[in-house]
Amino acid sequence: MQREQGIAGKMSSTILFATIAILLVICIVAAPGPAFQASSQGLSLWWRIVFPAILPFLVLSEILIAGGFPQGLGVMLEPFTRRFLKLPGTFGWILPLGMTAGFPASAVAAASLYKQRKITAVEAETMAATAHFASPMLVMVVIGAGYLNNPNLGLLLLIIHWLSGFAAAFTLNRSRRPKAPGNSETGQRSALSKTAHPNTPTGLRLALRKMEQARQEDGRSFGKLLGDSVTNGVQTLMTIGGYMLIFAIIIHVVNSFLKVSALSSLIAGAAEIHLGTYEITKLDLSQPMLAALLGAALGWGGICSFLQVQAVLKPIGIGGRRFMIQRVLHGAYAYMLTLMLWRPLTLLWPGALPAYKEMNHPLAGRMEAALPNWQLAAGSLHISMWLLILLVVLFIAISFTWRRTTRQ
Repeated sequence: MQREQGIAGKMSSTILFATIAILLVICIVAAPGPAFQASSQGLSLWWRIVFPAILPFLVLSEILIAGGFPQGLGVMLEPFTRRFLKLPGTFGWILPLGMTAGFPASAVAAASLYKQRKITAVEAETMAATAHFASPMLVMVVIGAGYLNNPNLGLLLLIIHWLSGFAAAFTLNRSRRPKAPGNSETGQRSALSKTAHPNTPTGLRLALRKMEQARQEDGRSFGKLLGDSVTNGVQTLMTIGGYMLIFAIIIHVVNSFLKVSALSSLIAGAAEIHLGTYEITKLDLSQPMLAALLGAALGWGGICSFLQVQAVLKPIGIGGRRFMIQRVLHGAYAYMLTLMLWRPLTLLWPGALPAYKEMNHPLAGRMEAALPNWQLAAGSLHISMWLLILLVVLFIAISFTWRRTTRQ
C-alpha cells in the first residue's frame, strides 16, 4: 500500500513538473523578449548577490568538514546541543554557517556529514531546516539598503528573521523524541566524560583525535580537496542559478496576467525570495505591515529555495516534509513578531525607523539599480566571515558555561 502511494506521489510530481516545463516553454516562445528580460534579472541576482555570498562559505565548509573541524567541535558541544536542541554537536558549525552564508549552505554541509555517516537522515533534515536562513547580505544590503533605502529596517528584519527561526526550531525540536546516538564513538565520549576528572582536558584531546580521524578517513591531499571544494561549490551554485532563472520567468508570467497587484506580489514572495521581496516592496502599505510581509517572506524562503535544498538532500535519500513545516512556522512567527515588536522598538530606538521612503531604484522597473556593487558585496562578505567566527566562538562559550554551571 505504501509502495503504491509512493509511486502515485512520484507520478503526480512528474506530471506537475512536466506541466510547468511545458508552460514555461510556451511563455518563452510566445514572448521571447520579456522572458529574456526576466531571466536577466534572475541572472543579475545570482551573479551579484548569491555567487559572492555563498561560494566562499561552500568551499570553506567542505574543507573544514574534510579536515574534521565540525566533528571535533561536535565533541565539545554534544552535551549542550543534545540537551537543548536535541541535535548532535556538529550543529554548532551548521547553525552559524546557515546564519551567515544563507541557504542552501547549511543543507550542503548537513548532506556532507550525512554522507560521512556522522549524522542520521532525520538529523540531517532537522539541521538543514533549523539552519535555513537568508544571508545578511540579502536582508540588510539588498532589501534594507537597496529596495527600501532604509538600512535600519534591514537590521530589524535580520534580527526578527533570526529570532523567529529559533522559535520555529524550538517549537518543532522540543516535540521530537531524540534518538540515542548509536555509534561507538559517542558511547566512548560519554564513558570518558564520566570517568575523567573535570579539570583534565579530555574533551579537547578527544576533539583533536576526532578531527585527525576524520582527516584520515577523507584521505585527500589539500590540493585535491581544494579543487573538489571549488568544483562542488560552483556546481551547487549553477543549480541555484538555474532555479532562480526559471522562477524569474514564472514571476514574470504571473505579473503579466495579474499586472502589479497585492496578489501578484504575494505569489512572487511565495515563489522566490529575491524577486519576491522586491515585488512586495512595491505595495502601498504602512511600514509595520510591509515589514511584517517581508519578514514572513524571508521566513518562508520561497518555493525556489525549497527546491534548491531538495536538489541537495533528495539524491541522498533525505525527505523534505519537516523542512516545509518549519518554513511555514518560521514565516508565521516572523510575521507576528514584527507586528508585536514594532511599537516597542520604535520607542526604544527613536529615529532609527523613520517613515517609509521611496525605493532606491531611480528607473522604474530597474531592480538592478538597487543591487550592491562588487565593492559593497566584498565588504558584506568580510563582515559575514567575521560574524561566522564570532557565532562559533559564542556557541562554544555558551556550551562551556552551561557545562560548568551543571557541574556545580
